[in-house]
Amino acid sequence: MLTIYLVFLAIIYNTNCGDSYLPPYIQPCEYHSDNFVNCVKTQMKNSLSEFTKGIPELGVPSIDPVKLDDIKIDGNGLKLSFTGAEMHGLRGSELTDFKLNLGNGPETFSLTFKSNMSLTAKYEIDGRILILPIQGKGDAVILTQNVEVSLDCKLSHVNDALGEHLKLSSPNYKYNIEKTTFDLKNLFNGNKQLADTTLQFANENWQQLMDELAPPVIKQIVKTTIKTINKFFANVTIQRIIKGYSRKS
Repeated sequence: MLTIYLVFLAIIYNTNCGDSYLPPYIQPCEYHSDNFVNCVKTQMKNSLSEFTKGIPELGVPSIDPVKLDDIKIDGNGLKLSFTGAEMHGLRGSELTDFKLNLGNGPETFSLTFKSNMSLTAKYEIDGRILILPIQGKGDAVILTQNVEVSLDCKLSHVNDALGEHLKLSSPNYKYNIEKTTFDLKNLFNGNKQLADTTLQFANENWQQLMDELAPPVIKQIVKTTIKTINKFFANVTIQRIIKGYSRKS
């Protein structure tokens, strides 16, 4: 009997929390205001660094770091794999552009953010970078400067026991990376002279490696970002974050 009672209380608490709780750094915007989109943009800019830490009260996980699936590259004379990879840096992202269309025709959600990011992992590499042989395995740190990701999504609506929610779907994205620096420990079994020469060459020709490495990494970052935003939306009704909103507005 006690167990049933506790479960009942937990359901009540989670329902009430999900429908009423917002972290203090997120303030609702007035839908009928001429400043509505700018209000949402300001809220996103002000809350981005905090949001990436997660919102435990709503079951929203941290996304800094982003844990990545294993990455394997096999082509152009090079075999490269990363395991246990994590991408750090979303917490320091800057929102550089934002667009929202809600309630008028096709509903869309677009944002662009820029950040310096770093990837840590265990690596294994064998083959050539252009004309230079490279071989080794160990710890890897990859630093990327000014990674800019632009994301466009459709907005859909979902109804459940709490009410009406937004959901991002059908994502399209593009990205640009200004510069990348590789630090691969234990190249050539610790031969410092060979390692230093090869790393210098790799960093001078970083674009070739990133042409293969960046797509699966950015794809996972986008997937994780959308999943996290949707987790937030699923636990907060539209009316809770947008004052005065209704589908008939």
